Amino acid sequence: MEMNKKRKTGWLLVFMTFVCTAFAQQYSVTGGAKTPLLAVDNTNYRIQVYLVYGMENVKISFTSQSASHKWYRFRTRVDDLNPESVASEQTGTTSVISDVEDGCGYYVDENGAMRRYVWIIDYSKYEFDIRSMEIDPNVDRCMAIRFIGDADVKDMFYYTPTGTPTRVNREFEVVYGTLEWNNELKSFMPKTYKETFSGDPFAKSFTSPPLTDTEITLSGDMFARHFGIEKSASIPFYEAHSIVVYADTVVTSSGTGNVIGSEEELSAPADVRFRAFANTPVASLFVWKIFNAEQPDNPLISYANEEVDYTFDRQGSYIAKLEVSDRTGSCYNDEHSFEINITETVMEIPNAFSPGCTPGINDIFRVKYKSVVRFQGWIFNRWGNELFRWTDPSQGWDGKYRGGYVPAGAYYYMIEYTGTDGKKRVKTGDVNVFRTKEIDTEISVE
Repeated sequence: MEMNKKRKTGWLLVFMTFVCTAFAQQYSVTGGAKTPLLAVDNTNYRIQVYLVYGMENVKISFTSQSASHKWYRFRTRVDDLNPESVASEQTGTTSVISDVEDGCGYYVDENGAMRRYVWIIDYSKYEFDIRSMEIDPNVDRCMAIRFIGDADVKDMFYYTPTGTPTRVNREFEVVYGTLEWNNELKSFMPKTYKETFSGDPFAKSFTSPPLTDTEITLSGDMFARHFGIEKSASIPFYEAHSIVVYADTVVTSSGTGNVIGSEEELSAPADVRFRAFANTPVASLFVWKIFNAEQPDNPLISYANEEVDYTFDRQGSYIAKLEVSDRTGSCYNDEHSFEINITETVMEIPNAFSPGCTPGINDIFRVKYKSVVRFQGWIFNRWGNELFRWTDPSQGWDGKYRGGYVPAGAYYYMIEYTGTDGKKRVKTGDVNVFRTKEIDTEISVE
């Protein structure tokens, strides 16, 4: 068992030594008019692509743990049967080749170690140059923008050791002003939009178009930026069309604690404020429409403003829909709608209470209700004298008359109210007042 363990450890050390030797190999590219750039590191094929600016005095050096280096060049694929050798100068474990050609690959064959490859491209032959740029009118500017123009964007390719042509992707940068929604502040805030992308700058659609009038700048490519020859073009003034809309509702007035019904339904009269937020002045026309759900083609109101208050005083389901368009009328948003449900009218009247006896518990004569549009109530004693009157159904009688509690006994109420169907109703009846001895001294004279 111990021998097997040592044997496994020995093989592991050999493998790790092989891996470390392979990754210890290093290529270094120098020369040209500017500092070379490692543009691609293709680990799958173990090949690195370097861009140089001009081929003058371009050299590739290689360093490893071995002093025996043989250099080879390939143009489309590695041919081990007929390799093209390249002369080098070697000093210790480092060798250098100076016979470097544009558009070729190089590698060192080092005693069977895992090969790594390097490819050279003269970027001065592929410089990005842009002469003009404008917005493509054939793209829906409500959703995106795309550029058209006049530019040189030549394809750069390298070959993998197996002979696969592979494009070197250029990177560009677009910058423009826009807006960003701040939900806490309920407003749009200025923001600089910046995106780095690869490929043809005239083939990409930007799906986050500006939300405000702005200057748009395209720069590139990033290889040219490295070499200090970056080019750019701009559209000094872009008139924004895309709109972004947020909306919410706020119930400003409805029933209070003694309203009965579910949270999904509102008790009439319900005052609701509908609010719209958009990237003005690009978004310029706001229209709120409120419909009865059973008559979706006939709006109850159509109000042209960002904010509207509406009182719902009839039972039923309603839809509030927001329509927003930009200042040219070409971009439109109607994605926001809200459902409002108003309950039917219910009135529940208690027949007894105990004022002053159990504070906070059944000590006020108060109705329970939902969807009561108008209300008025009276309390009378047995001789018909009015003791109390109120008009807010959320309030009630505390059992007092002229500053003191009334005696225990039966009292008479009359309540008039109007429901969500527009009909007036009257309810009458007796309410019993219960007393305790502890508060007899507070009883007032009727």
